[in-house]
Amino acid sequence: MSIRLLTVALAALALVWPASTALGQARPLRVEDVVGLGMFGRAAVSPDGGWIVYEKRGAYDDAPRFDRGPRSGWPLTDLWVVDLRLEDSRPVRLLPEEPPGLLRVSWSPQGGRLLVYRYVDDHLEAGVVAFPDRKVTWLRLTPDMPLMGSAFQWVSEDKLVLMTRPDGSLPWLLRYYGQGQARMIEQWRRASAGREPSRTVIDAADGVVSADGGAPDQALVLLDFDAGTARTLKKGRLVDLSVSPNGDNLAVTEEAEPIAVSPESIDQAEPPSRLRLSLIDLHSGSIASADETIDVAPHLLRWSADSQGLLIWGRRAGSTWKEGDLLVVRPDGTSRVTPRHGLSPLAQTADITTLQGIRADWMGDTPILYARAGDARFDWYALRNAAAPIALTQGLTTPPSRLAAVSDDAVYGFADGAFWRLGAGGGERVSPGSETLTEMVISDPERSFRLANNDPPRDGWAVAGLTDNGPVVMGADADSLALQGLPDEDGMRSLAVWAGGALMLKRDGLQETLTLKTEAGTRTLDVVNAELSEAVLPTVTPISHLDPAGRPAQSWLFLPYGVAPSALKGLVVQIYPGSVESGVWTGPMTLTYGLRAQVLAGEGYAVLSAAIPRDHANSPAMLNAAVDEAVNAALAAHPELPESRMALIGHSFGAQAALWIATRSDRFRSYIAWAATTDMFGQWGEFTPAARAVPQDGFMFRNQQGWAEGGQGQLGAPPWIVRDRYANASSYLAADQIAAPVLLITSDRDFVAMSQSERMFSALYRLGRRTRLVTYWGEEHMLWSPANIRDLYGQVSIWLDETLASPPRRVSLPSTDRSIPGASPRTPPPG
Repeated sequence: MSIRLLTVALAALALVWPASTALGQARPLRVEDVVGLGMFGRAAVSPDGGWIVYEKRGAYDDAPRFDRGPRSGWPLTDLWVVDLRLEDSRPVRLLPEEPPGLLRVSWSPQGGRLLVYRYVDDHLEAGVVAFPDRKVTWLRLTPDMPLMGSAFQWVSEDKLVLMTRPDGSLPWLLRYYGQGQARMIEQWRRASAGREPSRTVIDAADGVVSADGGAPDQALVLLDFDAGTARTLKKGRLVDLSVSPNGDNLAVTEEAEPIAVSPESIDQAEPPSRLRLSLIDLHSGSIASADETIDVAPHLLRWSADSQGLLIWGRRAGSTWKEGDLLVVRPDGTSRVTPRHGLSPLAQTADITTLQGIRADWMGDTPILYARAGDARFDWYALRNAAAPIALTQGLTTPPSRLAAVSDDAVYGFADGAFWRLGAGGGERVSPGSETLTEMVISDPERSFRLANNDPPRDGWAVAGLTDNGPVVMGADADSLALQGLPDEDGMRSLAVWAGGALMLKRDGLQETLTLKTEAGTRTLDVVNAELSEAVLPTVTPISHLDPAGRPAQSWLFLPYGVAPSALKGLVVQIYPGSVESGVWTGPMTLTYGLRAQVLAGEGYAVLSAAIPRDHANSPAMLNAAVDEAVNAALAAHPELPESRMALIGHSFGAQAALWIATRSDRFRSYIAWAATTDMFGQWGEFTPAARAVPQDGFMFRNQQGWAEGGQGQLGAPPWIVRDRYANASSYLAADQIAAPVLLITSDRDFVAMSQSERMFSALYRLGRRTRLVTYWGEEHMLWSPANIRDLYGQVSIWLDETLASPPRRVSLPSTDRSIPGASPRTPPPG
């Protein structure tokens, strides 16, 4: 062996045999580890700084049911509390008499009460815990979970407004994954019994669709805990709510008439209904309706600090969102237009959707707006009625697109590596010039779109991250850091930060450690997955290269632990245009769903997550070239990789891309396409399973048609206008160009219809090609059942063993009555 080859081999062995782990104890990651993971969830510190409450979930595969999608683990989640008033206080269960199924929701303004939810026996209920005695009052109310806005808000320390479901049904976010199955079973039962009709009816006319029956109304309830009363304020198809700072008034948006679709074009995320605004006097209960000709945009419902004005973006009937206005609505429902002097809050090609809205706020009694003049850049402007707007961020190189905090005379944001106070007199750097800061946004998957993007705190401080240190709390008017950089470590992130400390989560492999850091010191509070500490995640190496357009790109190579280069089973290339897996994961949930590179590497495969530019996604030739560039770079950096035994895998949009590459490449010996769109005509017009079974819950026409026309499909128009585009984008019509074996994976509840995979299977079968179709029942776009997750990796492993072997061989499949076993016995649960 030459010196060069010896050096390459030693370097490769160093990558797959990490020196930091004791060889006698370490082992590769297994799928059994993944489905058995516990995790920490959200955390919150009381406003008075006296208590921390955090969520802790048990092993995923211990959940009682798995038809609630990403919230299937809720019944395993418990709440733990730490008393910060006591030194060395240890975590205890918040409600020791209650079973698991508890979720942290919201502290009252002074921290004397905590709103919690419990999800037990498939019922959701709200409750309030009083501090310091931690006594809970269950409200016998089912809370809603709106996608766009807020479902609750504290009016004061003893009063709470809660959006509820009077019929006790689960919120849409919980029932979406499983209700369709239950409804279909009920319809089949009716047909079998022959006594009741089993049917759904939907109508369409003038671009509007409606279902027989309808979804039940929600109710807004005002709870007064001191008085022990609950008063219903309003019922309807409620979307959002916001309480004025003085607690006198409540702004509410609700769905009105549906918005007709255009025959020419459609936006995938276009709001389906017009929104109307009402204002409720919380003392008298009287309701004032705002101008009913105004359609209120989502994402903006912001009171001024003096409670005299509510900021919304509205458009008149027949107008576009671009023709709308920034309106200030008074508590009596009257409104006035805020002059913008030609400033536009929307990009030239953008419009308001459920994902993209207007960004605006208040600086005292002055509205401020994130906008631009003509083709200039976006800045934050103070709008002063007749006077010219003031560009608050004009002195910054890169203005922040969101605000970190607001006050009466200034707003605050992170830009150019610093924390800035932005007022009428210009920008003032608050953070020291020696520090480089970025905004730290603590993740909350249950936080709705408006609250996540357009509701900065009025606390006078914000949380930042130091480049080489931990979180810091920035005082809005301070010249120094309120908390001088808590030492950080690799693999740590913040769950909660306050003026006196931070709750940090450290990950070491699969083990998660909850750490409390204060100026007094650092101590460990809690640990999950300690019994899985011997599982070693694969080594992840960046692979730098150019894309076909000559632009820098970075792919990532996962090398399995404990596997010599000569023993690699093959090289699996994973693709998803516009996205890449780098090995950075935010918790056990990210390993639970999807085909994860870490798990495939644990099975003995090298895995390359190939960087494919999004703008190459709709050109088969460019897709193929982009994958070739990534693979060539990986092979050049690691010539020990098995170039003759490569497979290409994709999920969803990645699966669609993988099949297009299969029509023109002979480089890969095998393909795996999970949830692939193969027929654009069918994907455009076919109903989703949820909408088909329960049309009263809403339709997915905008999603399906908008995806094909303007989303990832990029076809630009309906099929009858650009018929050839749809044909050219349908890979099953090019099935005769696919020579390599193809494994197709689908699910009956997926919005990518299983008929999409069935079409491709039928074509390949007719052509005499090697193919296999695996259908999972009761699953959606991802798999949530632990048995199905295990089986998925088993099916993939068997397929790769068959098709990457030399020569290719057929492996006997297990009986369909049992799942394919994992690579090892189930890891024992914690004691």
